[in-house]
Amino acid sequence: MNPRRNFIKKAAAIASALSLGSISNKLMAESIQDAVASLHKLPIQEAIAEDDLWRMVQQAYTISPSLINLNNGGVSPQPKVVQDTEVRKLQAANEIPSYYLWRVLIKDVEVVRERLARLAGCAAENIAINRNTTEGIQTILLGQDWKEGDEIVVTKQDYSTVKVGWELLERRYKVKIIWLDLPSPLEDEVQYVKLFTNAFSPKTKLVFLTHVINWTGQVIPVSAIRKVCEEAQKKGIFSLVDGAHSFAQFDFKIPDLGCDAFATSLHKWLCAPFGTGMLYVRESALPLIWPLFPASVEEDNDIRKFEHLGTRSLGQISAIGQAIDFHEMIGIQLKEARLRYLKDYWVKPLKNKDRLIFHSSHKPKFSSVLTLFEIEGLEPIEVERVLYSKFHIHVTNSEVGNIKGTRVSPNVYTRLSDLDRLTEGIDYLLKL
Repeated sequence: MNPRRNFIKKAAAIASALSLGSISNKLMAESIQDAVASLHKLPIQEAIAEDDLWRMVQQAYTISPSLINLNNGGVSPQPKVVQDTEVRKLQAANEIPSYYLWRVLIKDVEVVRERLARLAGCAAENIAINRNTTEGIQTILLGQDWKEGDEIVVTKQDYSTVKVGWELLERRYKVKIIWLDLPSPLEDEVQYVKLFTNAFSPKTKLVFLTHVINWTGQVIPVSAIRKVCEEAQKKGIFSLVDGAHSFAQFDFKIPDLGCDAFATSLHKWLCAPFGTGMLYVRESALPLIWPLFPASVEEDNDIRKFEHLGTRSLGQISAIGQAIDFHEMIGIQLKEARLRYLKDYWVKPLKNKDRLIFHSSHKPKFSSVLTLFEIEGLEPIEVERVLYSKFHIHVTNSEVGNIKGTRVSPNVYTRLSDLDRLTEGIDYLLKL
């Protein structure tokens, strides 16, 4: 179904959820619904620049009025409807915990699984609901039968906790880690594919690919990842993708990647409750992976074997459904376009400034909303300090290999005036 034809139904659903409570909440929900409806009536290139309407979207969040948050790549805030749902479910569970958790809220898990699967473009039987990307990746790493001498192909640009996982396998099982070093920015798809496939050997057991590199915002195109995964499959190599920053930021489906497994954090670009994540595993790969926690032999081919974590706060999982509602109300095409617009809005006026170096690509195919910049002569920690103390902007520092800088990542609620403040701050720093 055309997303623009479907927005009224989705907007009504979110408005209904948002309107729980006071009259003022209902009026605000209607205003947000009207703003999103107005955005969908415009050509997309006009809609992404209508900041007054996006200011109404901002009202769905409970963000700080005194600090501009430009580190949404770390963890994104949740719309109020998501927060309220989690609290409401928690309160209900506390009335009769064992009844609500294991007879009522447990039913929400399968509903959310189905909805996540539709977003991911796969079957519900491919989706496990866990706590974050790290858990999903380590589930795959620690669930394999490793033997001494097995090789894993990874990059120096992978996420820090993932690297710890490689090092643990190296110490514990004496596997060999093949470290690739990606250029930054990387704007050659053929070069990327060759780097990986040339590293394959008869001993290669697993290849790990990061869809969006967290340090710089570098995007590896879906087509490039697919080519590597297809070559890996021919050679019997397991392919695992880190999708922490791509899921719910870009318009793609997980099967498009051709990978055996894909892990993501739902508390990033889906704006779901903190500590919620998702693991996709291809059907043929399910029996190859042991679960982190024991499961019965009958579950060897069941994705739910990866969810044996004991008692959990199921209200968090229920609230993922509200996050999906909100995400679908905006629509992935409009959301992706708005995020790209926000990135370009602050980057384009600055990219030719003296002393200012961008370690992120300016080409849409290879870039995301996460952007890393460096000011020659200033340490990133000083840049972060000045932006915080003088301009009330929250960012983060990023360093990988010989590249370091300050990372900026706005979200759909970010106002253009917030980014004007950022450029003002960078101009000030360039004069120091």
